[in-house]
Amino acid sequence: VVGYYLAHDPSPILIVQPRVEDAEDYSKTEIAPMLRDTPVLAEICGDPKAKDSNQTILKKTFANGANLTLVGANSPGGFRRITCRIILFDEVDGYPSGGAGVEGDQIALGIKRSETFWNRKIALGSTPTVKGTSRIEKAYEESDQRRYYVPCPHCGEFQVLQWGGPETPYGIKWDKDENGEGIPESAYYVCRHNGCVIHHNEKSGMVKRGEWRATKPFKGHAGFHIWAGYSLFPNAAWKYLVAEWLRVKNDPL
Repeated sequence: VVGYYLAHDPSPILIVQPRVEDAEDYSKTEIAPMLRDTPVLAEICGDPKAKDSNQTILKKTFANGANLTLVGANSPGGFRRITCRIILFDEVDGYPSGGAGVEGDQIALGIKRSETFWNRKIALGSTPTVKGTSRIEKAYEESDQRRYYVPCPHCGEFQVLQWGGPETPYGIKWDKDENGEGIPESAYYVCRHNGCVIHHNEKSGMVKRGEWRATKPFKGHAGFHIWAGYSLFPNAAWKYLVAEWLRVKNDPL
């Protein structure tokens, strides 16, 4: 998103991380490599090490008029003197519960920074934390609640991937050994429509043929829910999700 608006639709962009330290780390580990390794961005960014460079860790300006600011949600004065069209709130469930001190709620402060733009775009993203107090849960419930539907590679029926449970006939399942212990390496998925057994090597094809479907009417606020069961990253294979679940299921912490 950041790269697109910097290069193709030059705009002032604000990224809000939970803490100032998170904003600095995000700039160094995510933004800097993107600017360095993407030719079109490197061209408008210039050399950040040059003496006359306009690049700092938390504020960057570009030759095409775009600019990027990163702030921490824990910084009371971090939102001052900022006007942005694109505002990206990252890991909102990690924001301090008391807001940005006397300045008020961080999300409200950030949104206020975009009031002068008729075509502003505001996005919130996070891993959910505690149900009932989660910021991202509240935002999702106010949206059109889109879920990602994928087709079963055997019967073709579309469905949302779900973890399932001991009493649920569909979802992620696994075998047990003679001692009743779960075997993560045996993880597979059972189709909720026809009970088809779906193996992990079929997941990639399912995900690539999937589609977002809204479950509520759109009223100007789109919301997207997705979880690790869809991920194509090697370390998010179903067997690793099962192994993690088996590891923590009886852990009181």
